[in-house]
Amino acid sequence: MTVYKPTSSRSFFLELVLDILVFTVCALICLQVFAQAHIESSRSAAQSQLGIEAERIAEYFKAGNSDTKSLAALLDGDRDGDTLSWYYNRDLEPVGSDEAFYVLACRIDASHAVKVARITLMEGTQKLMEFEVSSYRLSGGGGT
Repeated sequence: MTVYKPTSSRSFFLELVLDILVFTVCALICLQVFAQAHIESSRSAAQSQLGIEAERIAEYFKAGNSDTKSLAALLDGDRDGDTLSWYYNRDLEPVGSDEAFYVLACRIDASHAVKVARITLMEGTQKLMEFEVSSYRLSGGGGT
């Protein structure tokens, strides 16, 4: 009966294959982590840019453009009654409402002496940010 002894070259080859397999799995895990980080970074940058756009809308509102008609004319928004909307895709390019990924909406309540604009940023149906801005105009032309 013949007994085969494992040679050192066979052991070395097996160890080398296992090392390559382990490093390949680790590399795939690292690539997935970096890809997810890139996606989250892009999403965060988009939300930050839209937050700046929401603040710009609030500043226009406070500067005296406190009705939907004047805001729509200045900022090129879609007007529907007392609500203005702006629609953006993932790359922050303006699109129609049916292609929108992000929606920036401004609803103006002018039923009292103090006009209030509620500005909302949404991703799909998820609310990302919402804040209110008030504007009061004195009849003499001054205001705060």
